[in-house]
Amino acid sequence: MFRCDYCGRILYKNVSGKYNICSAKCKSKFKNKKLIRELELVVFSEIKNGIKVSDIVSKLQYEKFDIVSAVRRLTYQGKKIYLKTSTELNLKSLLFIK
Repeated sequence: MFRCDYCGRILYKNVSGKYNICSAKCKSKFKNKKLIRELELVVFSEIKNGIKVSDIVSKLQYEKFDIVSAVRRLTYQGKKIYLKTSTELNLKSLLFIK
């Protein structure tokens, strides 16, 4: 099972030959590495044990899609945070620091 390199969703269709990218939106946002790193740092600084993704979205002034994508990257690719459930990450998911 592959995941999109930007948003972390399960990859059903790859729109990029070099990277695992699921959509044109992710492909355009994946090019901005500076924003990706900045957003991951901001999101990681907001995470404390037992916080919901929706609480992080309400605190930060970024697009909801970008915040959730950063959380998914930190969860599925960076392995810095984890979920206690085996379901896919959503806004009600509780996050915990490894």
